[in-house]
Amino acid sequence: MTESTDWIAWHRQYDDPDSSLSRRLVAVRARVRQVLDERTVSTVLSLCAGDGRDILPVLADLPADRRPRVTLVEAHPQLTSAASATVRADELAGSVAVITGDAGDASLWKPEVPVDLLMLCGIFGNISETDIRATIAAAAVMVTGHGTVIWTRGSTDPDLRPVIRTWFAEAGFTEVGWDSDPASFGVGTNRLATAPSEAALPDRLFTFLR
Repeated sequence: MTESTDWIAWHRQYDDPDSSLSRRLVAVRARVRQVLDERTVSTVLSLCAGDGRDILPVLADLPADRRPRVTLVEAHPQLTSAASATVRADELAGSVAVITGDAGDASLWKPEVPVDLLMLCGIFGNISETDIRATIAAAAVMVTGHGTVIWTRGSTDPDLRPVIRTWFAEAGFTEVGWDSDPASFGVGTNRLATAPSEAALPDRLFTFLR
């Protein structure tokens, strides 16, 4: 993963409630809540999880006996430190594991899959088209039967949101939700419509380009 982007500064955009990231966050959390309310979810894996704000507040609102086991993977130690602080403050230590490391390296999280909910937020705008498609194919291995993937992609030129939706369909996923701000972001919610793929997981899913 490159160090060219200041991810701490990037996360500060969440402080502006009118920013596209804040609006995207609202959409992602709503979809996470929906999945947890509608289905039995025992395990969650969030890659490039940042400080965990996509899911930790949702988890904190659940009764302890309804909380799934969540694994957050993030390369930036300052962000994982913030996630760990939230876990402690919200008394989620029994439900959440925080891993500091390159989420593209499958060895870090391979023991956790398959999971019922896979979160791929903040990834597809930072990796190559080849890696996006490979990650989508791998998602069919990484989730349980009828498992769910929540993913995001911005409108950055070229706008790959339409083709990414097609790639999920080709990988055996049914789109169960699509939230879009046409000028800024898209949040996809896709459920595996087939049995999990028996293909081998690659050693590396993706490499950040910026």
